[in-house]
Amino acid sequence: MKLVGSYTSPFVRKLSILLLEKGITFEFINELPITRTTAWRNLTR
Repeated sequence: MKLVGSYTSPFVRKLSILLLEKGITFEFINELPITRTTAWRNLTR
């Protein structure tokens, strides 16, 4: 699983804690909304 976000977001922090408690492995991709890549921007449209 890939978790895309920033640890400055309370939602990302809560989700990462939940995943760790449940033992679910995930890859964290630190990406601020301002610096989103074109690929991520296209997914939101």
